[in-house]
Amino acid sequence: MQFFLSIEYSFSFKRFKQNRLTYYKAPDSVSFRSEKNLTSYDFYVAGEIKTIDIPTSVVNLSEIVNWKVVNLKKDRLMFVHKNKPKILINQKTIEDMEYSGKLSGSIIAFGDNEALHVPTIFNPDLTKSVPEWNYIELLYFDDENVKVSVKRSLPWLKEDDWKFIKEWKMMDYIHFDDKLYLLIKRSIWNEKTKNVTQEISIIRLCLDKGSELISSAVEIRYNRPEFQTNQITGAIFICLTFYKPAKILLLVTKEASNKSLVHTRYFIDHFVSLFDKTGQECASGANNHTLMRYHLRSETRSCQKTTYKNCSSNKNIVPSVELNFERNLDYHFIFAYGKSRNPDIEDDYNNYINETHFCHQTIGYAQNCIEIHKNFNYDSSIQNVEAFFNGYPLNRLHLIYNSLRYNESRYCSQLKNHYLTCHKDDISPMDDLQLHQYFNDVPLGYFRVTKDTNQIIFGSYLFCHEYKSCNHCLMYGISTDCIWSDSRCKKKIDNVTQSVDICFKVARISPLMFNSSSSETLTIEFDRPLDLDDTQEYLDIKAGPHNYCTNIKPNLNGSIFNCSMRLFESGKFKISVSLRNDRYADTITLSALSTETVDIVAPEVDYSSIVILSFLGLLLISFLMIGYIRCNKQQFKKFKNIYKYDSNKNARKFSTSRKKRGCKLKAL
Repeated sequence: MQFFLSIEYSFSFKRFKQNRLTYYKAPDSVSFRSEKNLTSYDFYVAGEIKTIDIPTSVVNLSEIVNWKVVNLKKDRLMFVHKNKPKILINQKTIEDMEYSGKLSGSIIAFGDNEALHVPTIFNPDLTKSVPEWNYIELLYFDDENVKVSVKRSLPWLKEDDWKFIKEWKMMDYIHFDDKLYLLIKRSIWNEKTKNVTQEISIIRLCLDKGSELISSAVEIRYNRPEFQTNQITGAIFICLTFYKPAKILLLVTKEASNKSLVHTRYFIDHFVSLFDKTGQECASGANNHTLMRYHLRSETRSCQKTTYKNCSSNKNIVPSVELNFERNLDYHFIFAYGKSRNPDIEDDYNNYINETHFCHQTIGYAQNCIEIHKNFNYDSSIQNVEAFFNGYPLNRLHLIYNSLRYNESRYCSQLKNHYLTCHKDDISPMDDLQLHQYFNDVPLGYFRVTKDTNQIIFGSYLFCHEYKSCNHCLMYGISTDCIWSDSRCKKKIDNVTQSVDICFKVARISPLMFNSSSSETLTIEFDRPLDLDDTQEYLDIKAGPHNYCTNIKPNLNGSIFNCSMRLFESGKFKISVSLRNDRYADTITLSALSTETVDIVAPEVDYSSIVILSFLGLLLISFLMIGYIRCNKQQFKKFKNIYKYDSNKNARKFSTSRKKRGCKLKAL
């Protein structure tokens, strides 16, 4: 008989949840607790917020709002600014951090001092760069030693990759359901055909792989004729959360040589499943699939047949396939002076434009015309488009058209089966703005900041009235100062208090006695129906600390629930019911307690069998540990070889030649 002990070394940042309003995207690290105190900052990293006071003598407002913060240590706050890793010590001094590489692009913070870096590469003359850059890399920020190191990376395939990459840039990203999707624009030189191909790539990474997320990468890519004749100046994800499943499309801005802009929507059906399908078909040896880094060099490399498991480690091979968009439709960003009703972002429409009016009509709807005040279809250097998304229960699209001048910008939003409604703000004549609308966590809102003069203007998001039930108002609204009062969800004011147990109560329970011979079904009747979304919310039902319910099912109107009670502890207990949503970091759990008690007589446990099984388990563990200690020195040597140190480049690189590690133990 032989035992096999497989030792897998895992370096994983902790699993984290984003807040509800940053669940799909969290581009900003810095916000303000009060617009009256602009030296007290809220720093957001991976679902956590910490307030830190920093005087203007240390950093000015126009700069700090662009910090990409990677940890929340008050006395040693690390961040990236203007492509430089830095550390704020004791809220007083900013110092550079040591890093042998070069930061040149987007930073996505994961917490635990780790962040993803997607470099921005612009190499039109195809000259060799020093130092070499990685396509994607996971960075570790060490606040004690004031150093930044590369933990994992997707490096060049060969030493001359620089000969083929004219441009590589992350345009946008989106994350949900433990997956991160990177939207990449790139231009590739084909040495054989002497042509440059501009294409869009979407790379999926699995966040639940922790620090090994880069090895889980799968790519889908798109190459359109219009990508070759116009320069792509913008590309963003549009996620329509009011559909089930959510619809995903790309909004791509292309600029012609005369500076005119064309905004096009590219639709992607079955977005989530495309990546697993790509991985599975590559593993089956499909002819039209290749590997990403070979594709970047215009080299042919077929996928090798192997077994595929969702989010499994691909050892940096990155399966890749070229797909076609389901459809593509142009969109017109043309606005009236005040409020504009623009076409739904996902709809096909007919349009008519002259010098004064823009008219649009969707099939089945009346024509809608607006008098043109601003036509944002010229010169991408003075404007851009951004989007963020509210998921359940608000399910709203927010689209922002930023201009250097505040009173020329537009804020737009859309619900299902509604126009994209856009508003103009005439309050401020402020100009020379940064082309970004910053998200403010608490109080909930947004702000714009000038490039150099430290001027700021705030706006508010008023969402409380959109929560239509007490459950939603408290579960999702309390974190943004909403309160349930007079059967409505309102913005909380100082003299209003919120009582407990107002959303639902346990009216009655049956039966009131449980033992090993009785029915295990518990019936709970509430004082009102509970309108739950079973893809988001669930009930947690307990009797005491150890007895709990499984197989929880409602009746047709949602006021009566049946469940199977699992008995582990005897006694008299009240039934506690908790309504939960574990998807978001800032969701509140609602609870109710029954007035009646249940008398539980739990079955007796045969402790002798537990003792025997425990003894056998300990014996087996002892054998395995003895064998493990014997091979530990050899195993540790293999582990050290995961990284190879290149003295010429003074940088650590991930070795793609690593073999699967494990110890073979003989039975003692």
